[in-house]
Amino acid sequence: MRALVCLMLISAAFAVEEKTIKKRGLVGLGWGGWGGLDGGLSGGLSGLSLGGLEGHGKSVAIAIQEKHIPVAVPHPVAVPVDRPYPVKVPVAVPAPYPVIQTRTITVPVEKPYPVAVPVPQPYPVIQTKTITVPVEKPYPVTVPVKVPVPVPAPYPVKVAVPHAVPVAVPHPVPVAVPQPVIVKQTVPVLVKGHY
Repeated sequence: MRALVCLMLISAAFAVEEKTIKKRGLVGLGWGGWGGLDGGLSGGLSGLSLGGLEGHGKSVAIAIQEKHIPVAVPHPVAVPVDRPYPVKVPVAVPAPYPVIQTRTITVPVEKPYPVAVPVPQPYPVIQTKTITVPVEKPYPVTVPVKVPVPVPAPYPVKVAVPHAVPVAVPHPVPVAVPQPVIVKQTVPVLVKGHY
């Protein structure tokens, strides 16, 4: 449907170039490709025909005129500003740093005055001396002395040589077993809902 409308507008634009106003009906617009609406699509550029309107004797006239419509072109508009808007611009400010200056300053002294200096007084000196004290009589002192203890040396021991000993090997003995064998065992029975 959109393609049909576009084709109609294009054909109308070509018809306007003739500078004359032509009156014509919908039946013979002069462009096609759709063959008609009554029988389906037929190939070729034969024209547009409205099949239902041809046999009834009704026709519709369309007048096409060329009009020039002025289109507004955008242009810059000056807008008055009341006052300038302050904008903060970051500026790199160097940080202050300490400056060390060495100066010799002379301070005037009105008059010299005596200063009392403490003098350490003599103090006694402690001397360490070794003094021998005489002992009236000697007393016995026990000194531990290591006494050698004899350790027995290893010596050879005679061991009896092992010899073969006959051992009786058990053999199977037939035992009568009653058939069938009944094993008595209690088996729990689970009831639904009680476990």
